Amino acid sequence: MMYQGIIHAHSTYSYDGKVSLPELKVLLQSLGLSFACMTEHTDFLDVEAAQQFVTECRALSDESFVFVPGFEVPYKRAHILHIGATKWQTNLARNEAELKVWRSVAPLVVLAHPVRNQFVVDDALLTVIDGVEIWNQQYEGKAVPRPRSIELIRKLRAQKPLLATGGIDLHRVEHLGSPYTTLDLSELTEVAILNALKAGAFSFGTMSLSIGATEAIKLSIPMRLVSLIAIVIIKSGKVVNASLAHLGIRLPKRLVRAIRGRV
Repeated sequence: MMYQGIIHAHSTYSYDGKVSLPELKVLLQSLGLSFACMTEHTDFLDVEAAQQFVTECRALSDESFVFVPGFEVPYKRAHILHIGATKWQTNLARNEAELKVWRSVAPLVVLAHPVRNQFVVDDALLTVIDGVEIWNQQYEGKAVPRPRSIELIRKLRAQKPLLATGGIDLHRVEHLGSPYTTLDLSELTEVAILNALKAGAFSFGTMSLSIGATEAIKLSIPMRLVSLIAIVIIKSGKVVNASLAHLGIRLPKRLVRAIRGRV
């Protein structure tokens, strides 16, 4: 049976998350989604909070919806998604040894939004990752992935097999939207979801653009243009928002949600 859900999401367990796990479950189910791979920021978490997060994920999961716990761990300027990790390690990975410790407890490890760390992947990082998030909604928008991220995974695949993923990077309600991830599962469980993801048996995207996790990805010229426009709008919006915030001005939430709902 086909199930749709999201990868890369943050709840109020993350320092910048605005939606609780119960609220998120209601919102996602209202969209017909069946799972969420959570990736809470580790920056200010501790062992107790991390365990509480994992426990709540399990308590809220049922036969109709599953929360897969996980963490987003900083490494140098990069952020690494540890999907399915349930055991707390450190607030950040400072070196290769700590990267490997986190790797040992995560079924799936993905480099998040590579544009954030200027597409730099050192040998230590390449050794531990299973995939690259070529499409991050907060950096690329809801319509199409970033061409340069596609080029990055193409080059890295010459060194090792890597999965392509698409993440929402959800922190707030207005972030709801594509890219959604689609799995073909015999049962909706945390184990089944993780097994399908690890095997690369999934696709992600929109109703008009679906990308397979292992396929060679090419964007048409019109899609490249859409990507460029979306990136410019997102960057401009962040500059305007920061400038207004500096002046003590906040845009109405309805306006923000309306804009983010379209980009």
